[in-house]
Amino acid sequence: MAHFNKIPSFILQLFRWFNAGCLLFTILVCIDIFILPYNIKEEKILYRQEVYYTGQTRYRRQTYRTQLDNVFLITENFRFPYHKVQSFNPRAADSARMVTTKIFKFVKAAYVKTDEGEKELKQGASMFGTFMFIPIIFALTALFGVSMRHNSEQLSNAAIINIILIVIQLWIYGYF
Repeated sequence: MAHFNKIPSFILQLFRWFNAGCLLFTILVCIDIFILPYNIKEEKILYRQEVYYTGQTRYRRQTYRTQLDNVFLITENFRFPYHKVQSFNPRAADSARMVTTKIFKFVKAAYVKTDEGEKELKQGASMFGTFMFIPIIFALTALFGVSMRHNSEQLSNAAIINIILIVIQLWIYGYF
């Protein structure tokens, strides 16, 4: 489009550096996740945060029922959701063992110690499971933005898409 040719050169240079920085960040995250060894850390569960929901009963619309929806196990550095499909009592757990990455401290797996033994905390939607497509799209867009450095339209589009994906990733991690 013609209006992308009117972008000042310092903005295009900023977009080039931004796409290159996104690509370097993606390479660093891949090194952290796939190459470097993991840290295994044990932490005490400090408290449990119970989340309730209130809803109407099925047959009588006037009465409301409060029910336990979720329990979060809070340790010194991490917060884990306990899902109902897991086969242990969340109140019986006293400590958790985490397998984390070296640089960014992403939790790959978590285990809680109960009287019955060690149980795995199943993670719900995360960047290592359901939302794995977001970092992949982020990396491909950054690579595309670096390779299209002389095409101002594609360069601008790649930078804008990466900004949107950064906001989505930060929202999924809970920073917004």
